[in-house]
Parts: sequence; C-alpha cells; structure tokens
Amino acid sequence: MSEIPGHFLPTYSDASREDALFHYTTASGLIGILGTGEIWGTAYYCANDESELAAGKGVLEPLFRSTTYKMIEANDPRVLTFRRRGVDILEYADHFEQQIAGMALSSLCAYITCFCKPTREEDFHHGLLSQWRGYGADGGYALQFSRKKLLAAIENANKADGLNYELQDVHYTVENPMKSEVLSHTDAFVRAYMGFLDELAEPLDFSKKTMRSPIAGLPGGPLEALLDYLVHTKNKHFGEERECRLSLIQLVSASAGCLPVQYFNRGGLLVPYTKTPRSSFNVLDCVEWIIIGPGPRMGARFKSVSQLVRQSGREIKVRASHIPFTRF
Repeated sequence: MSEIPGHFLPTYSDASREDALFHYTTASGLIGILGTGEIWGTAYYCANDESELAAGKGVLEPLFRSTTYKMIEANDPRVLTFRRRGVDILEYADHFEQQIAGMALSSLCAYITCFCKPTREEDFHHGLLSQWRGYGADGGYALQFSRKKLLAAIENANKADGLNYELQDVHYTVENPMKSEVLSHTDAFVRAYMGFLDELAEPLDFSKKTMRSPIAGLPGGPLEALLDYLVHTKNKHFGEERECRLSLIQLVSASAGCLPVQYFNRGGLLVPYTKTPRSSFNVLDCVEWIIIGPGPRMGARFKSVSQLVRQSGREIKVRASHIPFTRF
C-alpha cells in the first residue's frame, strides 16, 4: 500500500502467532479504548450466539441419571415415595443440572470480552474477513494484544482488587478439558442431588414455604467449574473465530468489591457491561498493534490512527489489512 508511508508488517513466527489475540471493534470502540485505557466485558446472554451457554449443557445429566438408576435397582425408599406420589424420579435427574445452572446464573453473571486467535500467517497479518464484515461500514479495527502481557495484567488486577478475571480459550466441542474439570467434582454434585431428593421425599408439609437451595453445597470449585465450562463451550458453527475469552463472574446484585455494571443500547437491547479497572488493569500496555480493517480512505485512516496513538503516548504500531474487501 504505497499511499501509506512507513507501513510495514510484523515478523511472523509460530511464537508470535500463539501470543497474538485480536479484539475487533468499531472506530468508536477504538477511540474509547485508547482514550480510557479500558475494555468492556458484556453480559454473556447478550453475545452474538443465541445458544450461548447451551452448547455445554448436559455434561452432568448422565451422572444424575446413573445415580438414579442405581437407586431404582436398590429399591431406594425415596424412589418408592415418589412412585406413590405419581412422580417418575428420572424427571428429577433430567432437570437437576438445568436447575442448579439456572439458579447459579440468576445470582451470578459472566461478563465476557472476546478475542480471536489467528490460525495462519494471512490471518495474523491481515485479520479475519468474517470479523471485518461484522464491524460496520467504517471498515473496523483490530487491537492485537499479547497474551503473555494480558495474563500478567489479569494477575495484577485479581491480586489488587480481589477480582476473578480469567483468560481462557473457547472450545467448540463438548469433549474438552473443562468437562474433565467439572467431572472431577462428581462427589459434590451427587451429594447436592441426593440432598435435593432427600428434601423432596420428606412428608408433605403445605405450611412449608421455602426449600434449601440445591446449590448451597456447591459454591467454590464445583459451581465455578460448571460455569467456566458453560461459558467457554460454544456451538461448533462459530469455530472459525477461534475465540479466546476474558471473563469475569460476579454477583448480579450490588455488592461491595464488585465492579460497577453499566448499560448501553444495542438496537433496543439493554446490554449490561463492566469496565476493566484502570488502577490495576493496564490494558494499553498489552496492545502491540492496531490493524485498520479494509475500507475506504485507508491512507487517511492510517494517518489518523497513528496520530491518535502518538497522542496517547503509547508504543503501539499500526498496520493496514490488505484484504481486498469492498462494502456495497
């Protein structure tokens, strides 16, 4: 691109590809990130995948069904109690995972920031065409983060502010390492299920207004592992993105120590979001390049972004995507 003075591409290697994480955004998003030094994490249920958190469902259902079959074979008294009431105990097994996940997500919310991992040299240098198509008529921009620097910034923020940020790759099949982590807590999930059945099997008392929460014995490891699995397992049709997510899980209600939640309007949808804390999470130190997406007036866009970077005082390099994509 001869109209862009001083334009060059970074050196490509397996190591540089593995360290690169691209965050695609609009012109307004780029101005906001460079101006504030913050990035936003939006509520998981407002993501572009309408089946968000659904791809990983069913991981615990076989466990609860197996436990229930053993109870049936052993003529467990609870099975007989439910049978007298006209209830098939297997219905509880089929819905218990959904019940505990739903209860957890009614009180907790996962806020996610999405990054894409390049797969080859072309993607590394010029970005993904599918992502450029998705970021408006202005052509879009991509911030290239260093994974190593981002992990160090996350560790600092978690220690300084008591947060629980995580940076993890998304999986596009239910059989992944996070499933193994969930199943490592099998005993805890079975205890929770058995406690739930115990309470249901008690003599009917219509004056009783509350039940013990099924997730009361699952905070910490088991519940965190289940939510991590659900948040980082996506539908296979999104596999091209090779997504990596920065996630933060916190209480839905106001609570001391949590990051404040704000809202923006996306076509009538009120999207909850959090901002990375500027005092402890140095976002801009993790950005190594800005890529200008394909669009009109590339030379002018290159100059204006370069000027914006210089005014920010950051050592961030700028390059332009060479993908010959024209919007109509």
